[in-house]
Amino acid sequence: MKRFLYGFMYVCVFVFLSGCLKTVKEIDYKEVDEVGSFQNLSQLEAYIDKFNNERKSFYRFMFDSAMAENDLAPRTAGATDSYSEKSGGKDHSETNNQVEGVGESDTVLTDGYYIYTVSGDTIYIIDAETLQISDSYTKENVYFSGIYLYEGLLIAVGSESYEPEVKEDDTETSSSSEDYPIYYYPGYYYYYYYNYGVTVKIFDIADKTNMELKRELFFDKADLTDTRMIGPMVYLVMNDYSLSNRPEGEEILPRYKDSAEGEGYRRLSAKSVFYMPSDLWQCSYLLLASIDVESEDDLDLKAYVGNTYQIYMSANNLYAVVHRYWYEDSTSWYLSRTYVLRFAIEEDKLVYKATAVVDGSPLDQFSMDEHEGYFRIATTGTEYITSTKDDIVTVRWNTFNQIACFDATATGKIEPVSILTGLGKPKESIYAVRFTGDIAYVVTFVRTDPLYKIDLSDPLNPVILGELYEEGVSDYLHPINEELLLGIGRQAEINEYGNTVFTGVKVSLYDTKGDEPVNLDTYLVEGEYSYTPVLYDHKAFVSYRPQNQEYIYVAIPITEYEDNWTKYLQSIYVFKVTFNGELDYLTKLTHASEPESGYFYYVDTVDRAILIENMIYTVSESQIRMYDMEKSFSEIASVALNQE
Repeated sequence: MKRFLYGFMYVCVFVFLSGCLKTVKEIDYKEVDEVGSFQNLSQLEAYIDKFNNERKSFYRFMFDSAMAENDLAPRTAGATDSYSEKSGGKDHSETNNQVEGVGESDTVLTDGYYIYTVSGDTIYIIDAETLQISDSYTKENVYFSGIYLYEGLLIAVGSESYEPEVKEDDTETSSSSEDYPIYYYPGYYYYYYYNYGVTVKIFDIADKTNMELKRELFFDKADLTDTRMIGPMVYLVMNDYSLSNRPEGEEILPRYKDSAEGEGYRRLSAKSVFYMPSDLWQCSYLLLASIDVESEDDLDLKAYVGNTYQIYMSANNLYAVVHRYWYEDSTSWYLSRTYVLRFAIEEDKLVYKATAVVDGSPLDQFSMDEHEGYFRIATTGTEYITSTKDDIVTVRWNTFNQIACFDATATGKIEPVSILTGLGKPKESIYAVRFTGDIAYVVTFVRTDPLYKIDLSDPLNPVILGELYEEGVSDYLHPINEELLLGIGRQAEINEYGNTVFTGVKVSLYDTKGDEPVNLDTYLVEGEYSYTPVLYDHKAFVSYRPQNQEYIYVAIPITEYEDNWTKYLQSIYVFKVTFNGELDYLTKLTHASEPESGYFYYVDTVDRAILIENMIYTVSESQIRMYDMEKSFSEIASVALNQE
């Protein structure tokens, strides 16, 4: 599913990216290969108008003629401590963040005494001992996607819709209803739902029975890509895709609301908008917001004409991925390239510094890492090889997998200081990556699962130490300590037609002390259609180490299907992993009494677990249940959510 984003469009791009910030009088988006600022609103409008005119021509080209050579074709683009407050009281599990000290939002958090969770348009505070609801907050037309905790504050992030502003005399818009405007361009049309945005709500929760809304922010027509939190600073990365679809005469500058600055919308200044390499697929804004949740200082908001679909953040820098394709004349195929924009954290604000360029594309945020002044990124790409015999030209394709290292302190457009190639068998792609200091683990797959251990202690000379081949594939890698690695993935076999078929969810424990990883044990949940959201959502993976113990508990949501996908059972599987290399299945906890028929309704899906001392809680959008692990996981209490 994660790979679908990278393969559904074949498009080309022009020369671009990076360089130091500077201001120019005339800007042609086709020639932009740097990041810079606009002098004024007129310059920005001229840039956007030229882009949109070319875009109309492009869509006529796409729908009315075949793709020709040299024409532009577009494309849009281990376990660490959660950054949540801990009172020094009850021991508890925390969010599965990628980087220590860099928080990621989640749908359920705990401080050991209370459980904080979101369910649709509602935020709940629940007493963890009694499972009684202490307080809740509901906002119509809002969907909360995640929350943070910080020093008596709860920060909720999500999307919010509102009634659209419709102009009766708008000649650029035709609509079958007021809620769903249809924008027409020569040769095509589409629906565009533009009455929405990203919302941030900051609550004082010192009194758990009385949540107090302190501050609200709203970013109009924005889509949330991701968020991070470092100390009291929340960083939002958003895309505003409506830029090229706004009715004629409508203001093109992004607008936002911040209750700390008063009521009503405010427009971003044109001098806070920057140009960056873009293409014809989507004229959009990449929005970067820095919010201090402890104070009501003005937020720092910047816009870049472009977009990102993936980020990685360290304690020092934010990296935003821009993925592009270009046309290769010699092979008549499209090749991919990744541009990673580095924004340094300076005085708690994000400041553009550099652009790294590498062939291929990263799988997810775990494909990127920063360590001791170097940025590392693992990518998969496609290469085409032509050969001629008897005047017949043959084109063969293959994949390549690599790790590129960059100087994370350099500015401007930067090239890799080293590239490690040779990962994977022919036509294999990267399925999982985990960086742990000087070591990287990489999984490639097409039929078998090579797990590579790589030494990156010398960034100028990375070395493959060893590899392990086994059936199936690990989609998520989780370091237990320096000697043990846990892999969550899928078992696989080759069917009678020679195709790879997944046959269940596998949980594997690896010994990584030596150069070559060794599989110590594997637990298999059988079923061709069985799956776990951990494959694409690392925060669904929960680990917890009780104080002074030489083991951890691991909780993973897994859905099992029976009778050719006609029945299912959705549960939290609980394992115990000891530091001497033992993997033990303990139990599975479900909100259903037996396998059910048909398709499950998402509010009943148990997608999270949290642990507080000897208690484990299973969480869905409709209820929370509490079990005592010291009493054979007997159910102690439950609470219903979303009840009228």
